[in-house]
Amino acid sequence: MKRLRRVAALTGLAAFSSACFAAGPAVQASPAQQQTAPAPQGPAKVCVDVQTSDALTKEFADRLQEAIAASGTLSPASAGDTCNLQLHVPGNLLRFQTAAGVMVGTVVIVTSSSGQYLSTSVTACQASDFEPCALRAVAAAKLALLVSAND
Repeated sequence: MKRLRRVAALTGLAAFSSACFAAGPAVQASPAQQQTAPAPQGPAKVCVDVQTSDALTKEFADRLQEAIAASGTLSPASAGDTCNLQLHVPGNLLRFQTAAGVMVGTVVIVTSSSGQYLSTSVTACQASDFEPCALRAVAAAKLALLVSAND
């Protein structure tokens, strides 16, 4: 019974403290602090850097380009465009056999247009379906874009 009371008390304390932290102090920013960078026009341009002769890596890069185009927040950069983000796909993808078939490990490194590291996506997918890995890489790129915009 004593243990049950302790658990109930700790639960109540945790709920109370999380409500206090969630409310947080109300701080007004001065007009100088409220200045923000101009909003980008349209979706952010993304360059995908893939330098390989490996057919499976090229196939993953194609799925990545499709996921970028379908994201709504990002768009693939054309040849003459300036990139807001760069997604680097290393040369050869790691392949390994499982009971479910061939799995492929994918790595996508997200950098700013100046080459500053922002994020990485490391995932594994079925060799026959790269879409989940491409979607995770796009999610990492979107998060990196948000973080870099707030810096």
